[in-house]
Amino acid sequence: MTDMNAIQGRTHLKTESIASRAERRNPEFSQRLKSAVLDVNSKQHTADQSAEAVIKGEMGIHEGMMAMGKADTSLRLLAQVRNKVMTAYNEIMRMQI
Repeated sequence: MTDMNAIQGRTHLKTESIASRAERRNPEFSQRLKSAVLDVNSKQHTADQSAEAVIKGEMGIHEGMMAMGKADTSLRLLAQVRNKVMTAYNEIMRMQI
């Protein structure tokens, strides 16, 4: 029983407001989009550097192809997200008030 009392004495409720926790956990859509674009750009640069390294013989073909595959997949995903966002935007614009 003394162990339970020791645990209860150490626990406390968080005093951070719900709004600040939600803001910290859920950044704005524009920030997420910017982060995604920067990530795709970084992967594209990595793929370009990997291709050059494969040509120079500094990297194996498998590693280079994996880097290019990751870049391709991330670019396709970003394009699909863009398409879905544009479809949703157009649908909202067609709504009657």
